[in-house]
Amino acid sequence: MKNTLTIGSVLVMSLFLSACGAESKDDNAAESMTATPEAGSASGGASGSGSSGSGGGATLPSITVTPPDCTTNCDFVGLLSDTGKHTPPGASNPALHSAYVDATFGTTIHRVTANSQISGVSRVRHYYSKQNPFNADGSYAMFVASNGTYWVYDAATFEPILNASEYPHVSSSEPEIQWHPTNPDQFYYLEGTEFSRFEISSITTTVLHDFADEGFSSVAGRLEGNMDKSGRYYAMIGESGSNSHAFVYDVQNDQLSQRININDIEDEGIDWISISQNGNFVVIMGHDYSYVYDHNMNYKGRLPEGSYGHADLCSLANGREVMVYDGADHVVASDGDRWINMAYLDTVTGDGGGTVDPLIKIGWSTTPHVSCRNTEFPGWALISTQGNGSNNYDKEIFWAKLDGSGEVRRVAHHYSNRESGGYFAEQHAVTNKHGTKIIFASNYGSGAISSYLIDLTDFRRPLAE
Repeated sequence: MKNTLTIGSVLVMSLFLSACGAESKDDNAAESMTATPEAGSASGGASGSGSSGSGGGATLPSITVTPPDCTTNCDFVGLLSDTGKHTPPGASNPALHSAYVDATFGTTIHRVTANSQISGVSRVRHYYSKQNPFNADGSYAMFVASNGTYWVYDAATFEPILNASEYPHVSSSEPEIQWHPTNPDQFYYLEGTEFSRFEISSITTTVLHDFADEGFSSVAGRLEGNMDKSGRYYAMIGESGSNSHAFVYDVQNDQLSQRININDIEDEGIDWISISQNGNFVVIMGHDYSYVYDHNMNYKGRLPEGSYGHADLCSLANGREVMVYDGADHVVASDGDRWINMAYLDTVTGDGGGTVDPLIKIGWSTTPHVSCRNTEFPGWALISTQGNGSNNYDKEIFWAKLDGSGEVRRVAHHYSNRESGGYFAEQHAVTNKHGTKIIFASNYGSGAISSYLIDLTDFRRPLAE
């Protein structure tokens, strides 16, 4: 049953968005629109020194809706592809809406959030490496303030235009927001037992399904789940008394798959549940193993012991689906070192473990995060690391090619320091769906925690050019 709730005045909101430079969206207009922001158009300053490289006042990247004009043999042309150690040379924290050029890798780093933009908060940053902050056409981006509120930003000016947490039922501290894959005006979220869709232009919430009808007291993707790239399927865990059940919700047909009791895995400890990009597999990451199901929740098997940690569900260039994860607790490489691993989900049968290959050697102090939100540019995983500087790729953001070649494309040093800034200072680099924009967090050693943008549009082009 679908219930629609409209809050406030649509006219007032339209005027508000207009005043902030935003336009109303529709499904058809998204595909060809390109907006160019004005330099320095956003209000409010931020603490921090001026930037090196291109310096303060640099123009923010344009909203390029159309992806790079290449479907085959398209690569990151111009990014470094060596595997040598690059020690971070140091960089000043740019002021809000200013930029500098990474001295090692040649990419431009733009600061796009600051705590001065929102009253009474100490930080504003994106959510995590597995949640794409950009909407369907890249015109909006979602950020989270230190008080738990979720803010929609105009991605042309990178100024906040809507506090989504002011509206029922987005007020949950963990709404697990997922942007609609094709409609830039909408996002999905969870609240209690309700799965809902929010429309920004009309300030309208539509409850698509209340899982209390199935006897659940709460449902969640455990904060790290994603819908499939079509936006049709969403894997969830529902709580009913002392029982936990996993299932897949079909948004298109408003139906649930079979519900599987997962109390045994729950006793082990569950980190997250998610459906794969193409909707073929469901993965539940436990404390010791990762468990694999098909999209109807038929059990396929489990990955080897230690197949847990920071991970994302990715797709090879040919559409084959894999899980890319930190191998700290599952050493696969013959050298016994810490690598990023890649598990082929279609090889998992029973509890034999399936096929897992070492992908990129990173070393023991790196604490990597993985992002495969580049759903329209498969075949690569975005990796970002911490580290003490002793290992290759420490404190770095880079792409790893998912073909076993060991190829990388080096993007930037992020200068985040979790020792001084805690968990939220971790970089958690995340890509948009085209692999053209990367958002990461940093405190640049000891400053306020903010989000930063790297625009790779000019690096994504055919190799022949």
